[in-house]
Amino acid sequence: MPFGRVGAIERFFLWSYSAHMKMRNQIRFVSIAACVLACMNMKAHAIDFTFQPNFVNSGVQLIPDAGQSSTPAPTAATTAPASSEKVRFGEEGSWRWQLLDAVASDFDGAEQGEFGASLSWFFVDNLSIDFQIEGDYIEQPVQNTWGGGVTILFRWHFISMDTWSIYGDAGSGLIATAYDTPSGGTSLNFTPQAGMGVSWEICRDLRMMVGARWYHISNANTGDTNPGRNSLMGYVMLSVPF
Repeated sequence: MPFGRVGAIERFFLWSYSAHMKMRNQIRFVSIAACVLACMNMKAHAIDFTFQPNFVNSGVQLIPDAGQSSTPAPTAATTAPASSEKVRFGEEGSWRWQLLDAVASDFDGAEQGEFGASLSWFFVDNLSIDFQIEGDYIEQPVQNTWGGGVTILFRWHFISMDTWSIYGDAGSGLIATAYDTPSGGTSLNFTPQAGMGVSWEICRDLRMMVGARWYHISNANTGDTNPGRNSLMGYVMLSVPF
């Protein structure tokens, strides 16, 4: 049975997501190029605000009273502020958030597109727990559908260098769809998943993450039937500190 129908809103959602599926590669490349250009622009227009006392333009010399100390009192202008240190990627206690663009296929007539956002907390060095929300559009035999869900993932950057890392992640979530997924199943399903990926620094505080996962949809025998589906998912994420 369908999870729900919303008439014109549903038709608009299906149309807009179908358009996105057709332009997925263009959107991805334009987004990546925009991020790279933004980083280059920040570096090119960096300004040094360090105070330079040698450039004080004054020809008057003040001679202190005999009863006063000749040592000048420190002023706010001559006190250089401490520069903020960059938090190391994967440092214990740090937080990051990500934007996700993904596509999955079972290579048997079903494909799934996904947009999402996630929040990562590194509870120990290089090991995080991720809380993710996503919107999905699924093309499948019998009835295409749309939906959304939540996922919890554990991600371990088992090789972590200054500007890149290799990681593995695994977790599970829930997805609710407007129509049964897979066809003949239910509209509420579990989504266990696991995979590997790489991350690298595009510019200060901005990382790109690219990976692939085994992605499963099934109702875990909570419905009358449980057809299930196994897919290969590829994804791109942009990650910044929170």
